[in-house]
Amino acid sequence: MIDSRGTMKGLRLSLAVLVAGAGLVPGLHAQDSASAVATNLRVYQSLAASLADSLANLVRAADSVRVTVRIAPSDFAWFLQDGVERPFRARNCVISANDSARYGVEFGVVEMHVQYSNLRRDGIFGSRVLDRMVVLLARLRLVDRVAGTVGTSAQRMAVFSDTIGLSQVERIEHASLPVTRGTVPPEDFFSGIAEPLIIVGAVAVAIFLLFTVRS
Repeated sequence: MIDSRGTMKGLRLSLAVLVAGAGLVPGLHAQDSASAVATNLRVYQSLAASLADSLANLVRAADSVRVTVRIAPSDFAWFLQDGVERPFRARNCVISANDSARYGVEFGVVEMHVQYSNLRRDGIFGSRVLDRMVVLLARLRLVDRVAGTVGTSAQRMAVFSDTIGLSQVERIEHASLPVTRGTVPPEDFFSGIAEPLIIVGAVAVAIFLLFTVRS
Protein backbone atom coordinates (compact mmCIF):
# COMPACT_ATOMS: atom_id res chain seq x y z
CA MET A 1 0.00 0.00 0.00
CA ILE A 2 1.32 3.40 -0.93
CA ASP A 3 1.74 5.96 1.87
CA SER A 4 0.15 9.00 0.18
CA ARG A 5 1.26 11.41 2.91
CA GLY A 6 4.87 10.33 2.60
CA THR A 7 4.69 10.55 -1.19
CA MET A 8 3.22 14.05 -1.12
CA LYS A 9 5.92 15.17 1.31
CA GLY A 10 8.57 13.77 -1.03
CA LEU A 11 7.08 15.54 -4.04
CA ARG A 12 6.97 18.85 -2.19
CA LEU A 13 10.62 18.40 -1.24
CA SER A 14 11.54 17.59 -4.84
CA LEU A 15 9.68 20.66 -6.04
CA ALA A 16 11.57 22.86 -3.56
CA VAL A 17 14.89 21.42 -4.69
CA LEU A 18 13.93 22.01 -8.33
CA VAL A 19 13.14 25.68 -7.70
CA ALA A 20 16.37 26.25 -5.74
CA GLY A 21 18.43 24.46 -8.37
CA ALA A 22 16.87 26.56 -11.13
CA GLY A 23 18.88 29.58 -10.01
CA LEU A 24 17.06 31.42 -7.23
CA VAL A 25 20.14 31.68 -5.00
CA PRO A 26 22.58 32.86 -7.73
CA GLY A 27 20.14 35.59 -8.69
CA LEU A 28 20.00 36.94 -5.14
CA HIS A 29 23.78 36.79 -4.91
CA ALA A 30 24.10 38.90 -8.05
CA GLN A 31 21.84 41.57 -6.57
CA ASP A 32 23.78 41.63 -3.29
CA SER A 33 27.12 42.21 -5.04
CA ALA A 34 25.87 44.74 -7.60
CA SER A 35 26.62 47.77 -5.41
CA ALA A 36 30.36 47.05 -5.64
CA VAL A 37 30.50 47.48 -9.43
CA ALA A 38 33.05 50.12 -10.54
CA THR A 39 31.89 52.82 -12.95
CA ASN A 40 33.26 52.75 -16.49
CA LEU A 41 35.00 56.05 -15.80
CA ARG A 42 36.78 54.56 -12.80
CA VAL A 43 37.79 51.52 -14.85
CA TYR A 44 39.34 53.79 -17.50
CA GLN A 45 41.35 55.54 -14.80
CA SER A 46 42.67 52.22 -13.50
CA LEU A 47 43.56 51.06 -17.01
CA ALA A 48 45.40 54.34 -17.64
CA ALA A 49 47.37 53.85 -14.42
CA SER A 50 48.35 50.32 -15.43
CA LEU A 51 49.61 51.53 -18.82
CA ALA A 52 51.50 54.47 -17.31
CA ASP A 53 53.11 52.15 -14.79
CA SER A 54 55.21 50.64 -17.59
CA LEU A 55 56.62 54.12 -18.23
CA ALA A 56 57.16 54.92 -14.58
CA ASN A 57 59.29 51.78 -14.27
CA LEU A 58 61.77 53.36 -16.69
CA VAL A 59 62.28 56.49 -14.60
CA ARG A 60 65.54 56.44 -12.67
CA ALA A 61 64.89 56.19 -8.96
CA ALA A 62 65.52 59.56 -7.34
CA ASP A 63 63.63 61.66 -4.86
CA SER A 64 61.73 64.60 -6.32
CA VAL A 65 62.64 63.92 -9.95
CA ARG A 66 60.38 66.11 -12.06
CA VAL A 67 57.99 64.74 -14.69
CA THR A 68 55.61 66.45 -17.10
CA VAL A 69 52.52 64.54 -18.25
CA ARG A 70 50.65 65.34 -21.45
CA ILE A 71 47.32 63.67 -22.31
CA ALA A 72 45.95 63.68 -25.84
CA PRO A 73 43.29 64.43 -26.85
CA SER A 74 43.16 67.13 -24.19
CA ASP A 75 39.40 66.53 -23.77
CA PHE A 76 40.26 63.28 -21.95
CA ALA A 77 42.78 64.85 -19.57
CA TRP A 78 40.25 65.73 -16.88
CA PHE A 79 39.49 62.09 -16.11
CA LEU A 80 42.71 60.31 -17.21
CA GLN A 81 45.35 62.70 -15.84
CA ASP A 82 45.24 61.43 -12.28
CA GLY A 83 45.45 57.79 -13.36
CA VAL A 84 48.48 58.44 -15.58
CA GLU A 85 50.26 60.47 -12.90
CA ARG A 86 49.55 57.99 -10.09
CA PRO A 87 52.41 55.50 -10.72
CA PHE A 88 54.92 58.37 -10.97
CA ARG A 89 53.82 59.84 -7.66
CA ALA A 90 54.18 56.38 -6.13
CA ARG A 91 57.89 56.57 -7.10
CA ASN A 92 58.33 59.96 -5.41
CA CYS A 93 58.28 61.88 -8.68
CA VAL A 94 57.07 65.48 -8.72
CA ILE A 95 54.50 66.25 -11.41
CA SER A 96 55.40 69.53 -13.09
CA ALA A 97 53.76 71.71 -15.73
CA ASN A 98 57.18 73.02 -16.75
CA ASP A 99 58.79 71.49 -19.83
CA SER A 100 62.18 71.87 -18.16
CA ALA A 101 61.36 68.78 -16.07
CA ARG A 102 63.77 65.92 -16.69
CA TYR A 103 61.16 63.46 -17.95
CA GLY A 104 58.35 64.07 -20.38
CA VAL A 105 55.45 61.64 -20.58
CA GLU A 106 53.08 61.59 -23.53
CA PHE A 107 49.89 59.54 -23.26
CA GLY A 108 47.92 59.59 -26.49
CA VAL A 109 44.55 57.84 -26.54
CA VAL A 110 44.08 55.84 -29.72
CA GLU A 111 40.88 54.02 -28.81
CA MET A 112 38.65 53.55 -25.82
CA HIS A 113 35.28 51.87 -25.69
CA VAL A 114 32.85 49.89 -23.56
CA GLN A 115 31.29 46.70 -24.90
CA TYR A 116 28.39 44.78 -23.37
CA SER A 117 27.58 41.23 -24.46
CA ASN A 118 25.81 38.00 -23.55
CA LEU A 119 22.72 39.38 -21.84
CA ARG A 120 21.17 36.55 -19.83
CA ARG A 121 19.54 35.61 -16.55
CA ASP A 122 21.63 34.60 -13.56
CA GLY A 123 19.60 31.41 -13.20
CA ILE A 124 15.95 31.09 -14.20
CA PHE A 125 14.66 33.18 -11.30
CA GLY A 126 17.75 35.39 -11.17
CA SER A 127 18.20 38.97 -12.28
CA ARG A 128 19.48 39.81 -15.76
CA VAL A 129 23.26 40.09 -16.09
CA LEU A 130 25.67 40.75 -18.95
CA ASP A 131 29.39 40.75 -19.64
CA ARG A 132 31.27 44.05 -19.69
CA MET A 133 34.58 44.76 -21.42
CA VAL A 134 36.37 48.11 -21.15
CA VAL A 135 39.24 48.73 -23.59
CA LEU A 136 41.90 51.45 -23.54
CA LEU A 137 44.49 51.62 -26.33
CA ALA A 138 47.13 54.35 -26.03
CA ARG A 139 50.37 55.50 -27.62
CA LEU A 140 52.97 55.89 -24.87
CA ARG A 141 56.19 57.89 -25.00
CA LEU A 142 58.78 58.69 -22.33
CA VAL A 143 61.56 61.20 -23.01
CA ASP A 144 64.61 61.81 -20.81
CA ARG A 145 65.42 65.44 -21.59
CA VAL A 146 68.67 65.42 -19.64
CA ALA A 147 70.09 62.36 -21.39
CA GLY A 148 68.47 63.31 -24.68
CA THR A 149 66.98 59.83 -25.13
CA VAL A 150 63.57 58.28 -25.68
CA GLY A 151 62.96 55.65 -23.03
CA THR A 152 60.10 54.09 -24.94
CA SER A 153 57.64 54.86 -27.70
CA ALA A 154 55.00 52.20 -28.16
CA GLN A 155 51.30 51.52 -28.54
CA ARG A 156 49.81 49.41 -25.79
CA MET A 157 46.40 48.15 -24.76
CA ALA A 158 44.78 47.47 -21.39
CA VAL A 159 41.51 45.54 -21.05
CA PHE A 160 39.16 44.98 -18.13
CA SER A 161 36.24 42.53 -18.15
CA ASP A 162 33.65 41.37 -15.64
CA THR A 163 29.97 40.48 -15.27
CA ILE A 164 27.48 43.09 -14.06
CA GLY A 165 23.75 43.36 -13.47
CA LEU A 166 21.66 44.89 -16.26
CA SER A 167 20.11 47.22 -13.68
CA GLN A 168 23.58 48.66 -12.97
CA VAL A 169 24.34 49.82 -16.53
CA GLU A 170 22.82 53.28 -16.18
CA ARG A 171 24.65 53.89 -12.89
CA ILE A 172 28.11 52.93 -14.17
CA GLU A 173 27.91 55.08 -17.31
CA HIS A 174 28.60 58.82 -17.49
CA ALA A 175 25.76 60.60 -19.27
CA SER A 176 27.92 63.38 -20.76
CA LEU A 177 30.85 61.15 -21.78
CA PRO A 178 30.09 58.91 -24.80
CA VAL A 179 33.19 56.70 -24.33
CA THR A 180 31.72 55.44 -21.04
CA ARG A 181 28.55 54.22 -22.74
CA GLY A 182 27.94 50.99 -24.57
CA THR A 183 25.08 49.28 -26.40
CA VAL A 184 23.15 46.68 -24.43
CA PRO A 185 22.54 43.63 -26.64
CA PRO A 186 19.10 42.00 -26.95
CA GLU A 187 18.37 39.04 -24.70
CA ASP A 188 18.62 35.70 -26.50
CA PHE A 189 15.52 33.55 -27.00
CA PHE A 190 16.46 30.81 -24.55
CA SER A 191 17.16 33.19 -21.70
CA GLY A 192 14.14 35.40 -22.35
CA ILE A 193 11.40 32.86 -23.11
CA ALA A 194 12.48 29.23 -23.04
CA GLU A 195 13.89 29.22 -19.51
CA PRO A 196 10.65 30.49 -17.87
CA LEU A 197 8.67 27.97 -19.95
CA ILE A 198 10.88 25.14 -18.70
CA ILE A 199 10.35 26.02 -15.05
CA VAL A 200 6.60 26.51 -15.55
CA GLY A 201 6.42 23.12 -17.26
CA ALA A 202 8.41 21.48 -14.46
CA VAL A 203 6.12 22.97 -11.82
CA ALA A 204 3.04 21.87 -13.79
CA VAL A 205 4.35 18.30 -13.97
CA ALA A 206 5.09 18.31 -10.23
CA ILE A 207 1.56 19.53 -9.43
CA PHE A 208 0.05 16.94 -11.80
CA LEU A 209 1.97 14.14 -10.07
CA LEU A 210 0.95 15.47 -6.68
CA PHE A 211 -2.77 15.32 -7.45
CA THR A 212 -2.40 12.02 -9.28
CA VAL A 213 -0.90 10.41 -6.17
CA ARG A 214 -3.59 11.95 -3.95
CA SER A 215 -6.36 10.54 -6.13
